[in-house]
Amino acid sequence: MAIRERAAHPGEVCTCGRPALVVHTGTKWGPIGWCGLNDGGNLSGPCPFCGGPRHDLGRCPHYELRPDWAQPPK
Repeated sequence: MAIRERAAHPGEVCTCGRPALVVHTGTKWGPIGWCGLNDGGNLSGPCPFCGGPRHDLGRCPHYELRPDWAQPPK
């Protein structure tokens, strides 16, 4: 499957926890958000998905594109 890109929707987040600008679809892990910064969230505290230290390579196994804590108010 080819990796494609679409605009992110409100509440979708990057693997670093920031709001996503785009979402890459067709990856082997499913859709993944990207915020546009390549720092991996290294300066923003612990991993927002598991609470542990930031992951050096790849995404957290607990990553969710639309976690409950990032949903916009209705």
